Amino acid sequence: MASHTGRKGAATCQLYMRHFKDGSEITIEPWRAEAFPVIRDLVVDRSAFDRIMQAGGYITTHAGPKPDPNATPIEPEVAELALDAATCIGCGACVAACPNSAAMLYTAAKVSHLGLLPQGQPERYTRVIRMVEQMEKEGFGGCRNYAECEAACPKEISISFISQMNRDYLRASLLEPIDRRGSMKSQ
Repeated sequence: MASHTGRKGAATCQLYMRHFKDGSEITIEPWRAEAFPVIRDLVVDRSAFDRIMQAGGYITTHAGPKPDPNATPIEPEVAELALDAATCIGCGACVAACPNSAAMLYTAAKVSHLGLLPQGQPERYTRVIRMVEQMEKEGFGGCRNYAECEAACPKEISISFISQMNRDYLRASLLEPIDRRGSMKSQ
């Protein structure tokens, strides 16, 4: 991981040999996680991340005329936070660094970058339920707040997004019963 070279905020693929001291010993191995089966050599199958995104990583939008961009004001702090979460590249470093192989940082970043913006509000609570359930189906471990994920993240995504996702998940769990399609159950 890039942090071993003293270069934070860089993925391993962004490192050059010149970033290492002469004579340094470099060990390269594939991410180790049950949910990331090794395909060959240093290649792992990260399609579990794709399935998490497919479970809820979308927003509903109208197909009519283009809306006025100033019609939906977004606080600069909220926009910045959403952009911070959106920088996740889905590399899997967070999963590999976690002693439990948890995918909480990845899932939280994806849930947050969509759920923080006004366009993502209609699906906010069904999204978090669906994505967390899919993450669990994929066989990722549980988060124990070791924060190794944050330390290994080449995009320096904060674990505070995990807290936000947990709050949304709790709220979604306490809302009126919602079926798996996201519509309200009849009384």
